[in-house]
Amino acid sequence: MKALLIAAALLAAPALAAPMTGDVHNAPLPANVVDSSFVAPDGSRTLQLSMVIKAPVAVLWKAFVDAGEFQKWSAPVAAIDLRTGGSIEASYDPKKPIGDPDNIRHRILTYLPERLLVFQNVQAPSGLKGREALARVVAVLEFTPLKPGVTRVQLSQTGWGDDPASNGLYGFFQRGNAQVLAHMNATYGGKGGAK
Repeated sequence: MKALLIAAALLAAPALAAPMTGDVHNAPLPANVVDSSFVAPDGSRTLQLSMVIKAPVAVLWKAFVDAGEFQKWSAPVAAIDLRTGGSIEASYDPKKPIGDPDNIRHRILTYLPERLLVFQNVQAPSGLKGREALARVVAVLEFTPLKPGVTRVQLSQTGWGDDPASNGLYGFFQRGNAQVLAHMNATYGGKGGAK
């Protein structure tokens, strides 16, 4: 089953998602993905996953914010307008052009170059069950250099509720976001970065 993540992605990115196959609800998290998810005092949930990747922060940042680079490892169709109020749009169907009503689209709320990207979904594929819950979630992508050539990438999604729509998507994004981090690691980790 072809699906989105960020991004998300990004969510994402654009939904920070990569094409995924199989039943992601029951798939184990990839190795080296750290799940530090938590419940806030108000009862809202934050889905928080991270991975340490052997690549410079500049390379991993570019992988998420440069449309050409994003297309190499995540989605074949992508457009990124990197600015506060800008957008991230992607499709995993190469036949869907930018602007298609079934594409994934996020509004960039703010960013700090090579450190932080915050965005929120404004359009999800019509077939995504519970997509109304995704519109209430804010994605926070953080890049932390640990030492030269080694970066922690952390993807958090804040604002998940305890309603049926949120519950239906939370597990999907937990596995999907983990797969996005693992795919980024497989593409850039230990290779010194993009060419």
